[in-house]
Amino acid sequence: MIPSILNMLLGLASIVLILIMLGFALQAAAMMLLRDRPFSLLPRRLSVAALVPAHNEEQNIEATLLCIKQDLRAGDRLLVVADNCSDRTASLAAQAGAEVLVRSNSELRGKGFALAAGLRHLASTPPEIVLFIDADCQINRHGIDLLARACATAGAPIQCRNLMVAHPETNGPSRLAEFAWRIKNDLRPNGYARLGLPCQLHGTGMAVPWALINPDLFATGHLAEDIFFGLELAIQGHPARFFSDACVTSYFPDTQSGHVQQKRRWVHGHLGLIRSHLPRLLLHALKNRDLQLLALAADLAVPPLGMLAIANLVLLALSLLYLAVVGLGSPLAYSALAVAVFACSLVSAWYVSGRDLIGLGEIAQVPRHMAMVLRTVLTLAHRDRTQWIRADRPRTRAPIGRHVRH
Repeated sequence: MIPSILNMLLGLASIVLILIMLGFALQAAAMMLLRDRPFSLLPRRLSVAALVPAHNEEQNIEATLLCIKQDLRAGDRLLVVADNCSDRTASLAAQAGAEVLVRSNSELRGKGFALAAGLRHLASTPPEIVLFIDADCQINRHGIDLLARACATAGAPIQCRNLMVAHPETNGPSRLAEFAWRIKNDLRPNGYARLGLPCQLHGTGMAVPWALINPDLFATGHLAEDIFFGLELAIQGHPARFFSDACVTSYFPDTQSGHVQQKRRWVHGHLGLIRSHLPRLLLHALKNRDLQLLALAADLAVPPLGMLAIANLVLLALSLLYLAVVGLGSPLAYSALAVAVFACSLVSAWYVSGRDLIGLGEIAQVPRHMAMVLRTVLTLAHRDRTQWIRADRPRTRAPIGRHVRH
């Protein structure tokens, strides 16, 4: 009786894992086999407000604002929300020519509350389009103009490429982390875009029509307020589209510990949204026969890459143990298929956007990277919900010149 139950549970776990990975496999295959879809842009650009949330960003704020101001036109606004700052962020932003909103609230802390305050401030004379740029990001030349025109063309939220790179002068994360970031924020949404499907919002490098703005959707205290906002808009019938011609780039946190802290916050926020929004997305998708929502549900169901790798390895090990003890090989066949789907998707992702990053030296760092992911999962299992804390930034600002090319 017990062996048959275990056989069923292992087989079911393998099937669930395969279904979860199908979204990733589809995105990787689209990047391998399909070309970019043309994105026609309106010749006229609507009025823009660039909203920059900043918490103790005196090292980065001037470079970020300089990039943004290059593309602003007469009538556009540049608003910096200096949120609970104890440094010179507000004064440096004002010197750079930005409108500055100083916010002090020790209880309601975090990026989402800062964005909500900024949007309420803009409401007195609202722009036609709001652009969200993090204070530690640099946007490519003409990126503001391209994003605004793409948003006006689509009449929907637009997400541009959002890349993070390791700072060359710090002891931050390895190239494996950079590769994982490329997969999540470039390859996967780009694959969906080539299939005509929507994407998630990433919190920076996104443009939203003012008509769709609701500050209350940001003021939630959620650890992944950007994805939360995008999913709520999608449920309301306004899914985001991916636009690869504009790109924001930033550095990973200054130290490995800062990267671990940041990753823990992202993982906890993502898993929280899987619990809260995956059932809602599936229900609305099936009820309305909405392929766009179904695609977003499939994308949301894919956990971080490291967790996906650990899940495959654990299931494979349990299936091998079951074969050795009981002598039945069907769970092993299912788990081996799951590993094969994951491996093929990962190799495809490497071929498309990782060959310049990942070599034999980086492969040797995989166990260390997996250990970091495992620690993050264990903190979640112990209900250690990570609060919003600003991760360490590079001590010196250097131009960010390394971008991904497809």
